[in-house]
Amino acid sequence: MKSRLASGILIAAISVFSTLAVWLGVGTNKIYRNFDGIYYVVVAKTWYNKALIEKNFSIPLPAEYYAAHFPGYPLLIDIFTLAGINHLQSMIAIDLAVSAITAVVIFEIWREKKWGNPWWATLVWLFWWPRMWGVRSVGSPETLFILATMGSLYAFEKKKYWLAGLLGAMAVITKSPGILLLAAYGLWGIEEWIKTKKIPWKIYPVALIGLALVGVFYLFWVRMGNFWAYFNSGDNIHLLPFPFGIFNSKQPWVGTWWLDDVVWMYVVGAVGIWRAFKKDRVWGWFGIVFGSVLLFVAHRDVSRYALPIVPVVILGLAELWEKKEVRVILALAIIPLFFYTVNFLNFNTVAIPTLAPFL
Repeated sequence: MKSRLASGILIAAISVFSTLAVWLGVGTNKIYRNFDGIYYVVVAKTWYNKALIEKNFSIPLPAEYYAAHFPGYPLLIDIFTLAGINHLQSMIAIDLAVSAITAVVIFEIWREKKWGNPWWATLVWLFWWPRMWGVRSVGSPETLFILATMGSLYAFEKKKYWLAGLLGAMAVITKSPGILLLAAYGLWGIEEWIKTKKIPWKIYPVALIGLALVGVFYLFWVRMGNFWAYFNSGDNIHLLPFPFGIFNSKQPWVGTWWLDDVVWMYVVGAVGIWRAFKKDRVWGWFGIVFGSVLLFVAHRDVSRYALPIVPVVILGLAELWEKKEVRVILALAIIPLFFYTVNFLNFNTVAIPTLAPFL
């Protein structure tokens, strides 16, 4: 027990201090201004009230735009401000805390399930999917979403279906792709039915995930007068009816033909998901569903969209992290990854004249 406690404290410290190092390199002013945290602060301060949005915030976006930013993260921002900090401080405090907790959860899941060395699984999640270090250092709902998603998958495997449903509901009120958990559980159920010739009705509590999404849409109806506001929020969904649309540089959120990294991400992701599917059906089905949807995303920052399946890829490639040469290379890669993160966050900012309305 003492060893596990010490490991948890060390992992949390690595997460926190690596984030503080990025803050020192970028400066808190730009950390506050990074996408997409500032938009979630708008939600936390207005709760989708169109009049308040238009009156108090000069970002040149229609009020309907904020329906693309789900209420789970803003709710936490509001709660954290009860400690006497402002909304921007609350925003990054949440990511600092949730990232540390998520790292510890990854360590514990990998340790318990014996999915390879839990230390290297945790470190790969913290650092070696390039967008992860940056995302967990600014205001964003991604780490909260990943924590809720992993918790739901873990609970589902433990046959704690009510807990899986509740955590899945937390995921979907944080980000809309949480609904993909329901699809993954459905495919798992179909596979079980094919194997056993019995429908696994016992998993019915995961229907809470779908009900939670309905609840979010009801909130939009109450606050914005439009149940389907999410689908009318402008160019926010970035899904095309055909795969690989990202390789069309004329797509508005692509705008470049320099996309070699996206090909490599697809390849590494597919290999990891396929291998994970052979090791663990629950996590594997989620990886397949989420990874398949990613093929239809036309956005240059598709690596950020892919963050929720990084734990699945880490599981699939677990044997790779055991090799000495891989560990040496990953350790050396910390240097360019840090510079990549600092450079990215220095420019990935919202153009606003003052932070005063967001405090």
